Amino acid sequence: MKKTILYISLIVLNGIYFNAFAQKDSLDDGLTVNIKYVPTLSESIKIPVNPNPEQPVSVKPTFTYKIPDLNTPTTPTIYTIKPISLGNALLPKLSNNYFRFGFGNYTTPLAEGYINSVRNKTWNNGIFFKHLSSQGDKDFQNFSNNTIAAHSKRFFDRSILSTNLMYHRNVVYNYGFNDTIKPKEDTLKNIYNLFDLNISLENLKNDTVSLAYKFDLNYYYQNNNYDLVEHNFKLAGTLAKTISNMPFTLYTGINSMSNISNSNTLQRTAFIFNPRINLEEELFYIKAGFNYTYFTDSLDNSNPNHFYPVGEAAYHVIPKALTVLAGINGSYNINTFRSINAENPFVRNYSFKNTNNKFEMYGGLKGHIAKGLNYSLQGSIANISNMLFYVGDSTGKQRIIYDEKTITLTTFTADISYQVGDKWRLGLISKFYSYSMSQLQYAYSRPSSEVKLNSTFNIGDKFLLRADVFYVGDRKGGIANPTSGNKDNVTELKLDPFVDMNIGLDYRYNKNVSVFFNLNNMAAARYMRYTNLDVYGFNALGGVSLTF
Repeated sequence: MKKTILYISLIVLNGIYFNAFAQKDSLDDGLTVNIKYVPTLSESIKIPVNPNPEQPVSVKPTFTYKIPDLNTPTTPTIYTIKPISLGNALLPKLSNNYFRFGFGNYTTPLAEGYINSVRNKTWNNGIFFKHLSSQGDKDFQNFSNNTIAAHSKRFFDRSILSTNLMYHRNVVYNYGFNDTIKPKEDTLKNIYNLFDLNISLENLKNDTVSLAYKFDLNYYYQNNNYDLVEHNFKLAGTLAKTISNMPFTLYTGINSMSNISNSNTLQRTAFIFNPRINLEEELFYIKAGFNYTYFTDSLDNSNPNHFYPVGEAAYHVIPKALTVLAGINGSYNINTFRSINAENPFVRNYSFKNTNNKFEMYGGLKGHIAKGLNYSLQGSIANISNMLFYVGDSTGKQRIIYDEKTITLTTFTADISYQVGDKWRLGLISKFYSYSMSQLQYAYSRPSSEVKLNSTFNIGDKFLLRADVFYVGDRKGGIANPTSGNKDNVTELKLDPFVDMNIGLDYRYNKNVSVFFNLNNMAAARYMRYTNLDVYGFNALGGVSLTF
């Protein structure tokens, strides 16, 4: 089939080819060409019509608006807004009362209590009492401490009025006598009674430029069983105000004292005026002022004026991490029956000379090493006259002696503390002393060094562990001997250094009941704090605490 179609196609193409050649011959014979022919175009016919479009007419519509005068009556809906409640978590119920009872070896009973009023915006009142006594393990090594106090605070809109009343009774025995001497108990017994009343008024500052003040009125009466009586009346005030971004502070007061004994009456009066100014910038601060004391007494009024420049400057080398400081200081320190008795209750002969810290210069470093870790290093040198020291006598009593001339006291202090929240706290403070005596031969009963380490551990808010370690270095004691040839009238006695370790444990059964147990002087060292007055050996005290 494909071959048949191919043959037919070839036959048709052959016929067309031959036909074309036959036409060409006929055209060549009849064609005449005129070379001079010029074609021309005829003139066009134009239509004379001009466009004249019509202008459109625009008509602006006119609209009329009318707002209907309709009043729609409305009824207001009032919603009562409920006050925001802070919840009970911010104001928890307080345990207003606390009692602790215990007992230990050496026949040592303990009773302590705090009774306070409930939370109140106007008043805060409370009562405190404490009893602690012991029989000791030697004759006349007994003591008894009793305290009862009451306080009250009245809150006003812009001020607080506070009142504190206290009675304290302390009984100790001068037991540091030779075993061959058997003195009567009445000759060694010391009974001290103290009545103290303090009233203070202070304002509440609303801003940084207003005047802040606090006024204190204090009176105390103290006596002993040897007819020594001290009356002390003091009126003091502290004023603070910021002027031109510079804080000013003034402490001033007047103090009247009477010391009455069988032999004489000593009347003393002191006026104190201590202003301060504080300039603080980002990298440094400067504190400057002076201490002024006008002092008179009925025995000697030859030099009543005592003036001491006071100043401190510090530069923050590394903010919060390293601060360098230096300063000068001075003060007139009044020795009273109360202050001496608080330091050494075994004193029998009272001599009321005042210690004059004429000039003190100090410097050091302090800062923050890491989170919770702080440190302080400081050294000082001071010139002091009428510095007070203690020695014993052959009857077991303690006596006061003074270096009436000027001595030089050099002190170096290192302090470091570390705290991890409420779980662990550690504190270490070390002090080293060097005395350059003038009139006396030794700094009697004053240590050459002191180291104190204390720590607390809170274990799951269930166990509270306390640990304290005290180290006191070499000291010189002495026995007063007016008949000796020593220029101090004192026979020297070496007092050995000692270490005292104490541990306390509180177990909180619940939020209202806990059990405590204290172990004191765990090394059982019978060291002497003062001449011939050795302390108790190992002693333990345990009991229960209640809060409600």
